[in-house]
Amino acid sequence: MIPGHEIVGTLIDVGEHVKNFRSGDRVGVPWLGYTDGSCNYCRSGRENLCNHALFTGYTIDGGYAEYTVADYRYCFHIPEGYSDAKAAPLMCAGLIGYRSYRMSMAEQDIKRLGIFGFGAAAHIITQLAVYMRKKVYAFTRPGDIVAQNFARRLGAVWAGDSTDRPPEELDAAIVFAPIGSLVPAALA
Repeated sequence: MIPGHEIVGTLIDVGEHVKNFRSGDRVGVPWLGYTDGSCNYCRSGRENLCNHALFTGYTIDGGYAEYTVADYRYCFHIPEGYSDAKAAPLMCAGLIGYRSYRMSMAEQDIKRLGIFGFGAAAHIITQLAVYMRKKVYAFTRPGDIVAQNFARRLGAVWAGDSTDRPPEELDAAIVFAPIGSLVPAALA
């Protein structure tokens, strides 16, 4: 198995049924690299839960290969102006973060958003939320002053420990940290 789950590259060739890509296109290939397309999860827009999913760099050869094969359904055109280094994180943290953000904002008037766990997905989504004129409250590991300062530099109106209460009540929260005890904290 060849690792590498955030691929940006140039297409050498495309299959005969592929209509939206051509040889020479610059594309990104994300972590989620294949789903069956027929299960209830796939049909309801929750492909990430598909029982037959395959993952780039884990169950499908990844981006550290000289060449790789990717399912066109899980490839994205990369716009001009994005370097490979800036586009690659969008293929994992960006997609995970955006999906969570989109789901938390669906048909709601969210003004104050809490983000628990300030890693890659969180810092990308903080920038998006600030751009969308949301007030972001960043919750980090207790004592992680570096992450809290980083969150403020990205536009968070408040940053503190995950054990702290924010200065205002939140309208929504996204938990990126894999810590079960943060769920009740976020709900509170």
